[in-house]
Amino acid sequence: MKKLIHLILKEEIQKVLDYNRGILFEFAIPRKTYKKRIDDLIPQILENWCLVHFCTIVGQTQYKKHWSDELRGHLLTVSRLSIKGNDSDESRNNVLEEIWDENDYANPMFLNMTVINKFIQEKIDTKTETYGQVIEDCINDRQHIFNAILSRNIDTINEYVETI
Repeated sequence: MKKLIHLILKEEIQKVLDYNRGILFEFAIPRKTYKKRIDDLIPQILENWCLVHFCTIVGQTQYKKHWSDELRGHLLTVSRLSIKGNDSDESRNNVLEEIWDENDYANPMFLNMTVINKFIQEKIDTKTETYGQVIEDCINDRQHIFNAILSRNIDTINEYVETI
């Protein structure tokens, strides 16, 4: 009787483990899909990053919280995505690097074209040295943005957003 109970428990535990393992793998997506989803969100991350940083530079607190909340939300969304097969930090960082390079975000002109419309909508002068500094600072902060995403840690992302 003891062996039978042990066998039944072992089988039931294995069923639960197999089910949970299946759930975990269902959330991982193929690399191509992962890259597409990240690529779709990066412009919003850059846009919000620039708005938060602009608020920091000019001492604007009224809208900074809103833009920080938006940025945090996008960083968390991107952070939770997983690559099926190889979800290592290196693999995810490689995808981020590919997206950055393919969109030429290191070029101030292309980053500007990515974020300028929101600044215009918010009636922020984009012909100032401050705006140019925001663009340059965003380009220079690329790895910190990536590190926040790669951390998959709410506290790390919160701390990062507070430092922008």
